[in-house]
Amino acid sequence: MSIKVYLAGACKNIPDEGAAWRNQATAMIEKAAEWNNIKIKVINPLNYFTYAENKQKSHKQVKNFYMNQIRKCDVVLVNLSHTDTSPGTAQETQFAVDHDIPVIGFGTTDIYSWISDVDCDVTFESMTEAIDYISDYFME
Repeated sequence: MSIKVYLAGACKNIPDEGAAWRNQATAMIEKAAEWNNIKIKVINPLNYFTYAENKQKSHKQVKNFYMNQIRKCDVVLVNLSHTDTSPGTAQETQFAVDHDIPVIGFGTTDIYSWISDVDCDVTFESMTEAIDYISDYFME
């Protein structure tokens, strides 16, 4: 068995563009996959494009690339914090919903309610709880 997990969340105007939580989530998800003896691919959008590097040719290129990555995933893990000013995160989660890809959310600060209340299958306060849920329901 193998699964793919996409890491969605605010980047713009966030210190480190959200790299710290994504790196921590990747390590935790990979450890859970190891415990469950499954193959995992974690898709961290910052591995491809960042505001700091600015290597994209267009915003459309970035959006299409990310949506294509989401389309290939089994589940989306979204950090809900700071999504009240992150239209890209809202588009990512809506795209996942439109393609029947489960969205698991976590976070407590400055949340855009449409993402947490409408797009997410389930939400948690902590990333650990969200990853435990993914481990329990998607890695068995």
